[in-house]
Amino acid sequence: MRFAQDSYQGMPSGIRKHQIVTAASGGALRKLNMPDNHNSSSPSIGLFCLCVLLAFSFACTRGAPPPAAHTEAGTKRYSLKGKVISVNKQAGNASIYNDPIAGFMDPMAMPYTIKPPATLNELLPGDSITADVVVEPDKYWLENVKVTSHSLAPAGKPTPAAEKQEK
Repeated sequence: MRFAQDSYQGMPSGIRKHQIVTAASGGALRKLNMPDNHNSSSPSIGLFCLCVLLAFSFACTRGAPPPAAHTEAGTKRYSLKGKVISVNKQAGNASIYNDPIAGFMDPMAMPYTIKPPATLNELLPGDSITADVVVEPDKYWLENVKVTSHSLAPAGKPTPAAEKQEK
């Protein structure tokens, strides 16, 4: 048997080299040899894929921090910005049209119990307010109510909404 080795000069070292083997019958057989150096990039590609997979898994499991502050077990607090529609001092509540509350509710009008009840004396229909919505599993109310702008109605003259509420 006779061996003649083909070498590919200028080719990357990871390319296989061919050996041509001449059999005793005169026919040529081609035999592939593995490269003599182990400069393969497959471990690097595998490591890169593993790193990318880990990065995506950590990114997917991390969520945004909750928008509500947890004070006691089951109690949440949200910031509210809204407008007073009506005040019912006997019931201890006010109907408020609130802006969207992130992580809690869309804009809507609904009655809220106001704590402390003396705060109701400061509210007039049409007032813009900010407050903290306190939510427990079976009830909700407003605390820290602050009037940010007063209604345009004169102080001595009730608005139509307030007149309807008193009747």
